[in-house]
Amino acid sequence: RYGINTYNGCQFGCVYCDSRSEKYYLPTDFENEIIIKMNAAEMLDKRLTNARTLLPDIVALSGTTDPYQPAEAKFKNTRQCLEVLLKHKYPVHIITKSKLVLRDLDLLETIGKNSWATISVTISTINPKAARFLEQRVPVPQVRFNIIRTIKEKSKHIQAGVLFIPVVPYLCDADSNLEEMVKNTKESTADYILFGGGMTMRDLQAKWFLKHLKAKYPELIERYEELYQFKYNPQTYAGTYEPKKSYSINIHKKLFVLCQKYKLPYRIKRFIPNDFRKDNYLIAEKLLNEAYGLQMLGNAWSNTHWAGQNIQNLKESIVDVAKRNELQKIRNVNEGIESFIRESINL
Repeated sequence: RYGINTYNGCQFGCVYCDSRSEKYYLPTDFENEIIIKMNAAEMLDKRLTNARTLLPDIVALSGTTDPYQPAEAKFKNTRQCLEVLLKHKYPVHIITKSKLVLRDLDLLETIGKNSWATISVTISTINPKAARFLEQRVPVPQVRFNIIRTIKEKSKHIQAGVLFIPVVPYLCDADSNLEEMVKNTKESTADYILFGGGMTMRDLQAKWFLKHLKAKYPELIERYEELYQFKYNPQTYAGTYEPKKSYSINIHKKLFVLCQKYKLPYRIKRFIPNDFRKDNYLIAEKLLNEAYGLQMLGNAWSNTHWAGQNIQNLKESIVDVAKRNELQKIRNVNEGIESFIRESINL
């Protein structure tokens, strides 16, 4: 529901990173010009202290940067923000590629015990050569799997798993890599592996990625032109945002089968608040998980998804709405979803 980027720019500089896109207005020298947000924790504390309508819900760290990039070792913006979130009892989802996250396990364990804490470690491949090209400044894949193993060994209240996003076409999508990714995730004692959607491509990010792809793997350019519907031009990108739908569906089908084979969940157990929102969130979780499965396989998913989102956003308990026989006044709630809701809350 909420997001905090404790830095602008990212020293890891992964070649596929969507944060290079124009929409984020980040430094042109993305991986070398790091903007330190001074007094971030103090500003966050003031915002939450003075908030009149905000309710504790998941805060993601981070969306356009790694919260545990090397700068964090010196400036500690992320740790200081976590201390504020603990004070205000907000649940936290960390997304990182860095073993520096282990420094803050004590703090994250307390957050997890008091509310909810999850750490997703991004890993795209088990192939060292491909990893050096895609993510040359981050720990090698096996070190990142070991981060998860350490988290699970040292904590009782933290969910931890792999964020297998993006699946980079023709570098990370071989059947052998897909299976090794799921297998290694299971062996790391992870709680889940998340995947979804093909690698996105747009404006500055696409130009950056394709420039490096052409230098390292020139034989792949033609295949990318076909998959993303463009003709390579180093000055501009005019292709699609996502790969062909059939390509993504094929990858997702394989990953669903592998998750079943290794008995590995592909969804996170969601934060469930202990206030009027509890039933809302429990129902929304089921609907959103169902919508995710439908979407990944190319089936109609939008109505189920938005029904879940709208139920999650209610300002009152869905039980009260049901008692007034007003469930279908919630946007996207149709007769079938109403029946599901009533069954779920025993009304």
